[in-house]
Amino acid sequence: MEETVNVPGGGRSKRTAIIVVAVVLALVAAGLGTWFALSRPSGPDRADVVRLDKHRVIVDNSMNLYDPLVQQFSGRYSNAISQKAGQAEEEKVLSQDRERIVRESQANRERLEHMAESPVVQDQEVAESFNRFKDQYGAVIAYNDQLVINTSNIYRSVGGPCAALHSSLNVASESYAQDYVKSADECLAALGAAKDGADAETTTLLTEVEAVIRGQRDKQQEVLNSKDTLERLSKSTLAGLALLDINEAFAKAQTSYETATKDKYSKIIENANSSNSEFEGVLKKRLEQFEAASGEGK
Repeated sequence: MEETVNVPGGGRSKRTAIIVVAVVLALVAAGLGTWFALSRPSGPDRADVVRLDKHRVIVDNSMNLYDPLVQQFSGRYSNAISQKAGQAEEEKVLSQDRERIVRESQANRERLEHMAESPVVQDQEVAESFNRFKDQYGAVIAYNDQLVINTSNIYRSVGGPCAALHSSLNVASESYAQDYVKSADECLAALGAAKDGADAETTTLLTEVEAVIRGQRDKQQEVLNSKDTLERLSKSTLAGLALLDINEAFAKAQTSYETATKDKYSKIIENANSSNSEFEGVLKKRLEQFEAASGEGK
C-alpha cells in the first residue's frame, strides 16, 4: 500500500522538478542574454567598419561596369539605326541593352541605401563623409542613366530621319528640292521629339543641328517657290552653295557638344573619386582606433 501511495507522489515530484529545472534554465538564459547585451560594447564594432568598407569598394568598382555597358548599347543601337533594321529590332536592342544598365543602376542604389543602414554611419564624421560619397556616386549613376536617354534620342533623330538628307537624296534629281523639304520636315520633327527627356547639353546640340537643317530647308523651299526657270536656277545655285558649309556647321556643333559633355563627366568623376578617398580615409581612421584600443597596433 505504501508503494502504491508513494508512486503518484513521486510522479508529481518528478514533474515539479522538470518544471523547476525548465524555469531555472529559462531564468539563466535570460540572465545570460541580459548580461551579454549589457556587457557588449555600445556602438559599432570593428566588423561593422570592415563590412562598410567592403561595400564602399564594391560600389566604387561597379562604376567601371558602366563604360562597357554604355559602349555596347551605343554600338548596337547605332548599327540597328544605320542599317535600317526596322523599329522592332531597334526596340529590341534598346530594351535589352538599356535594361542591363538600368539593373546595374538599381543595384548600386540599393547598395548605397544598404550602406546607409550601417551602425557605423551613426558617427557624425562617418555620416558626413558617407553622405558626400552617396551623393557623388549617386550623381555618377544618374549621369549614366541620362546618357542612355541622350544617346538613344540622338541616334533616333540625327542618325535616323536626318541622316537621309545627306545620304539618300539625289542632288542631280529634278525633284531634289521637293525631296529635301519633305525629308527636312521629318528630320525637324524627329529633332523636336528628341529633346524630350534630354539634358541641357544634348538639347543644345539638337537645337544647333535643328537650326542648320531649318536653314537648308528654307533655301530649298525658296527653290520650289521660284516663279520662273531663271529664278529657280539662281535659288538652286545658292542652296547648293549653302550645302557646302553644312558639314562645318555640324562639326562645330559636335565639337561643342563633346567638349561640354566631357567637362561635365570629368567633373562628376573627379567629385566621386574625391569623396571615395575621403570616405576610405575616415573608415581607415576608425579601424586604427579599434586596433589601438585592442593593442593590435603595437
